[in-house]
Amino acid sequence: MIAAFLVCASAFAADAPAKRGFEQVPKQALVELKATIGKPFTAGLVFIDGKFLPPPYRVERYGTALRINGQQVTGQIIRWDEFLKTQSGVRVEQSEVPVPATVDPAPAAPDPAPAVATDDLSDDFDDLFDDNPKPKKKSRAAVKKEPSAPAPTTKVVFSGEFSHNQRSKALLDKLNKIRTDIEITLRKGGSCFFGTRYSTVTADRGPSDMFLAAMPKVMKENSNFEAFSAAARSKGITYLSETVLRDLFRHRLDYIQLQERAKLVKEERKWETILNAIP
Repeated sequence: MIAAFLVCASAFAADAPAKRGFEQVPKQALVELKATIGKPFTAGLVFIDGKFLPPPYRVERYGTALRINGQQVTGQIIRWDEFLKTQSGVRVEQSEVPVPATVDPAPAAPDPAPAVATDDLSDDFDDLFDDNPKPKKKSRAAVKKEPSAPAPTTKVVFSGEFSHNQRSKALLDKLNKIRTDIEITLRKGGSCFFGTRYSTVTADRGPSDMFLAAMPKVMKENSNFEAFSAAARSKGITYLSETVLRDLFRHRLDYIQLQERAKLVKEERKWETILNAIP
């Protein structure tokens, strides 16, 4: 089974390198909610922005986010403001913040001036490994639009002492259940793809075994993203978005670690078969 759930709210260009980290957990959330830490285990596959994180794994709820092996792997799953809203005496203030002017492409002129190549850091990075680098994108003239109407924003104000109640405990239970679900998926041999630019994707053991059997070779043999993506799709890896595949492509040297992991998993499966056959 393949699943995806929203754990961060970042919207980046699909082919931009992942530079921005996960949203930080407010200090007060850490103080009041503390952490729930699971026991270490060696099953499953974890990727963070396409980078393979080898086991053993220890899955932790860290305030309002998740961490694995001490690395934050999500933004705030439930925002701390939602916990504050459960408190008596809290108030929500609205204000208007002007929206900055935006720039839209101008209509193409009949006889345009020669286009100027723009810098695309993502393409430059991929071209270091491509056999046939892609041509640079061309820029177009741009016009400035007037600022749009102010956008309303909300601010949660609470000056009292936080105290757990039935509503806040229900939110905390929900967070802990998400942590538990991630741990169970991994313990059963599944995989989790965490990212700063997309919702977390989880896959059960079957798709994960298929991924592990095919991806090391795909990573090793394809230095062009289009070929890399086509090879992955042809091996049945259709549940990962292009954005996730691009992150895996940038970390394709991880194929060495994945090859070693595949050998260990194959041996584990062999022993499982032998043990299950014993009456």
